[in-house]
Amino acid sequence: MTLVLIAEINKVTADYIAGTLASAGYETRATDSQTDALAIYQERKADLVFTNYYLGDGNGIALLKALAKVDPDFLAVMATGIGSEDIARQAVLSGAFDYVVKGGDFYRDLPEMAGRFVRLHRELLEGRRAAADSERLEAQVELAGWLDHNFKNILSAATGFLSLLDFGNPDQSDGKRREYVSDTMEALRTAMKLLDRLSALGHSGSREGARQALVSQVADDAYRSARDPEKSQPEDRAAFAATADRTSFLNLTRPLPPQRVVFEDLFTVFEALFRNSLESLLTVRDGPEISVSAEREGPYLVFEVSDNGRGMDEKVLKRAFDPLFSTKGQVGVGVSLTIVKTLVQRHLGEITVKSDPGRGTRFRFTYFVGGEEPSSPSGKTGW
Repeated sequence: MTLVLIAEINKVTADYIAGTLASAGYETRATDSQTDALAIYQERKADLVFTNYYLGDGNGIALLKALAKVDPDFLAVMATGIGSEDIARQAVLSGAFDYVVKGGDFYRDLPEMAGRFVRLHRELLEGRRAAADSERLEAQVELAGWLDHNFKNILSAATGFLSLLDFGNPDQSDGKRREYVSDTMEALRTAMKLLDRLSALGHSGSREGARQALVSQVADDAYRSARDPEKSQPEDRAAFAATADRTSFLNLTRPLPPQRVVFEDLFTVFEALFRNSLESLLTVRDGPEISVSAEREGPYLVFEVSDNGRGMDEKVLKRAFDPLFSTKGQVGVGVSLTIVKTLVQRHLGEITVKSDPGRGTRFRFTYFVGGEEPSSPSGKTGW
C-alpha cells in the first residue's frame, strides 16, 4: 500500500487530507512536527510526503533539506496556502518534486494528484537507473579497450625482450642478456604501477589517503609522464615526441604552499589533461604551449589547465566528458576525460571546459582540500 506522510501544522487540515487519501486506498501518517516527520520517514520510508511551509518546530524547507540528507531519492511536495514565488523557489531548490497551493481543487483532486506524483517519480527513478546502467556499461567497454591497449603493449615489450635472450648463441654476451632481463623487469614493473593506479581509481575511500604535497611537484611529475610517446598509438609516436619537445610547459602553481591532496588522484587528472593538450598541439607549428595554474579559495583549490592547440568545436565540446568519446574523434588509449570527471567529483569538485577552434582549450576544476565538507560541489568553476 502506498504510504503518504503528511506534515501539517493545522490538525483539522491534516485530518482532512489523511481521510481523503485513506478513502482512496492510501496508507497515511500525519504530524505537525518537522522532527517527528523526519523520525517517521527514517522508521519507514514514505512513498510521498506532503509538507506545509509552517510546522510546529520549524518549516517545510528545513524538512525537505533534512529528507534529502537521509534519502537522495525522496519524493516530497510542498502543499501550502501561501502562494509565494519565493517559497516555491526555495522548495524546489531544497528537493521538492512540486509546489501546490491548497485551494478547492487541491482537496478535490488530492487522490489523483498523489497517484500522479508517485507514478512520475517512479518513472523518473527508473529512467535514472537505466541511464546509470548504460553509462556503467559504456565505461566498462572503454576500460576494457584501455586495458587491452596498455597491457598488450607492456606485455608485448616484455615478451619481446625475453625472446631476444639466446643462451645457445655464444656470441651473445652476459651483459646483453642482463640488459634484456632488466628491460623485461622494467616493463613488468610498469604493468604493476598501472594496476596500482587502476586499483586507486576504484577505491571509494581514496580521499582518506590525502597527504601534504607540493602541487607544483605533482604537476611536474604528471607532465613528464604525459610526454611519454609510448602511450600513443604506434603510428603517432614520432609526431607526438616531436610536439612534446617543442612545447613550452608553464607551471604557474609554484607559489602555492604544500596542500593536503591525494597525490595519485591529482596526478592522474593532471596527466590526462596534459595529454589531451599535447595531442591537440600536434598541428600547431608556432609556439605550442601548455600552462597550469592554481589558487586557494576557501576550502578549495581552483585549477586551470590551458593550451593553444586546435581546440574543440561545439559538437565535440558537448560530448567531451561522455564515456567512449575522444576529442580526437576515436576511442582514446589514455585515461579518458570521463575518468577525470569522476576523480574530480570524488574530491567534491566540478570540472568545466571552454574551447575555441584553432585557438585552444581551457579546463577549470575545483578540488576540496580542507575545512568542513560541503553538501555539494563548490560551483567555483564558472568563468
